[in-house]
Amino acid sequence: MMKRIVCLLVVAIAATTQLFAQKKVSPGIRAGVNVATLSNIDADFKTDFYAGGILSLHLGQRYTLQPELIYTRQGANHVTFVDDETGEPTRQENVTIQYLSLGVINKFYFVDGFHGLIGPSIDMKIGKNFPRIDFDDDDYGGVDLGLSLGLGYTLPIGLTFEGRFKTGMLDAFNNDYFLGLFDDPDDISLNRVFQLGLSYSF
Repeated sequence: MMKRIVCLLVVAIAATTQLFAQKKVSPGIRAGVNVATLSNIDADFKTDFYAGGILSLHLGQRYTLQPELIYTRQGANHVTFVDDETGEPTRQENVTIQYLSLGVINKFYFVDGFHGLIGPSIDMKIGKNFPRIDFDDDDYGGVDLGLSLGLGYTLPIGLTFEGRFKTGMLDAFNNDYFLGLFDDPDDISLNRVFQLGLSYSF
């Protein structure tokens, strides 16, 4: 059994080494600006940032699979909180939600470095600043499922300029926080993010 495991490890290492040698696998970094808001609420766009690592798997002449691990700050500015009984505005706050995003992006190259991209992500909430009902609960908790669409251009040196639109598909407040934000209690608030930035593959 041990011999089989050792053999499998040797084969995996050899295959990975060969892929790197052929430049089929390229690690890299990615960072840029988020322009974010939340749907179904009275709020303004919030400007913040994202940053993290990528691994480009060049699986064809015009196709690259790109797993990503990204720290991203989202939310909205001047979120209007309303009184649950009167419906009158009570205050405005800037809402920040921090995520660790694990994504898998599919890149399709058109010509001379231009590409379109699409891919899902699972975003684990690691921080937030909005009120809680249960103040004894310090667990940030919650995840979001995201879908990204975008366009980019990659220079021969490995530098990529990119723009994306990312939408969340789960309630940003996890339905655990009744903030009186929604006109209809059945509505949910989704993350909406425009991302502009750079990535570099080594």
